[in-house]
Amino acid sequence: MRMASAVLVVALAACTKLPDPDSPGAQAFARRCGECHRPYAPGSMTWPMWEYQLGRMKTLFGQLRRPWLSDEEERLVVDYLRQHAAGQG
Repeated sequence: MRMASAVLVVALAACTKLPDPDSPGAQAFARRCGECHRPYAPGSMTWPMWEYQLGRMKTLFGQLRRPWLSDEEERLVVDYLRQHAAGQG
């Protein structure tokens, strides 16, 4: 039951429309994160959780020898997630 609940939460977070969808941050987030998976709703995690996940993804990109975000993309995505993370409103 616990696993089913976790899967449902993740599925719902991935299906939610992004806040401020026309902003450069939302577009960078949707474009780059959407290359591999559906972008998760920014409000599905707190900023510290997002910060941890971004670090994990950066490490994974390095292991897979994939290019990480450009400095500008990273700034846009970080600012966007920080602004729209859970508990930021």
